[in-house]
Amino acid sequence: MQLYKHFFLGVLLVAVLFGCNNKKSGGEAEVSTEDSALVVISNQQFDAMQMEFGDLQETQFSENVKVNGHVISSVKGQAQVTSRISGTIKSISRELGDFIPAGGVLCTIESNDFIVLQQDFATVSNQFSEAKSAYERLQSLYRDSISSRKDFIAAESAYKSLSAQYNGMKHRLSLLNVNPTQVESGNFYRTLEVRAPIGGFITQINCMIGEYVTPEKMLMTVVNTNQLYLQLDVYEKDIAQLTVGQSVKFYNPNNPSEKFTAKLTKIGKAIDTEKKTILCTAQIDPTSVNFVNNMYVEADVNVKEYTAKGLPEEAIETLTDGTYRVYLLEKKSGENIYLNPVSVTTGLKSNNLIEIKTPLPAQQILLKGVYSLPVGE
Repeated sequence: MQLYKHFFLGVLLVAVLFGCNNKKSGGEAEVSTEDSALVVISNQQFDAMQMEFGDLQETQFSENVKVNGHVISSVKGQAQVTSRISGTIKSISRELGDFIPAGGVLCTIESNDFIVLQQDFATVSNQFSEAKSAYERLQSLYRDSISSRKDFIAAESAYKSLSAQYNGMKHRLSLLNVNPTQVESGNFYRTLEVRAPIGGFITQINCMIGEYVTPEKMLMTVVNTNQLYLQLDVYEKDIAQLTVGQSVKFYNPNNPSEKFTAKLTKIGKAIDTEKKTILCTAQIDPTSVNFVNNMYVEADVNVKEYTAKGLPEEAIETLTDGTYRVYLLEKKSGENIYLNPVSVTTGLKSNNLIEIKTPLPAQQILLKGVYSLPVGE
């Protein structure tokens, strides 16, 4: 009986020592000493965990500079609308957010000054016609030595003076979108129409019906959303990496999955002392839509592109010490699969692939199921 007891303890000790130096697949298979560094799984485990082997993939990686900024309308794509003459708002033709074509009526204004201007123009127009006729008649008489030089000079002076007044008032009416010929015929405009200088959306209305306004008051703001560009704030440490023509990907932080493209067009030459950034601009791809003026965005400026080998993120195991490793297919034997864990150095991430900088042997790599492997010692 004592002999059997010693024999049983000896067998148990050998089993424990052998188990500590080898990895098993779910407690099923044993491996030799030379395979002790490998991770062993069974074919059954491989299928159950939907694991998958594959190879390194060639892909395009991009090195980006992260910035933020705003979508801003071009100086040619925004306008503040004012009345060129004082008066009372009679009607407002558009609502906030409406689109208005260039030349469209935004509001109308009743103005005594406007009526007086038309009256004065009609009077000056008649005086100018008379002075012109008198000047031309005396000019002919003076050439024939019938009229005196004094009378001719007086007629010429009156004609030139009224000509200046007539043309000045005519241009002023034209700026008010008034047809001077209609006024000369006695058909006065009852109200002044304030028209949009550019086509675009009304982003601000700063007046109301019945309000008395002056030429200094801003009535409305119109923005052409087809002439938007990016205004980017770039930190001084990053500015040396930027050059005109680089690609920019930008997005609304509330919807980062929807990205739009632009191209860097200008790099600033001065630092904002408060934000410690340099102002740069980028032209938005004309096919991009759904932007509003002054919208905040975040952007990636593509400063470098290159081709390298990479793996899906799920194929790379992140260890507790911050290092990374992948699992190479070492061999298949019977019902078991042997995996060799290899430490790797990673680089950039692009299109869900992570760059692998460490040279790897021409062996298949475990792409799916890495985090389902048995926990190593």
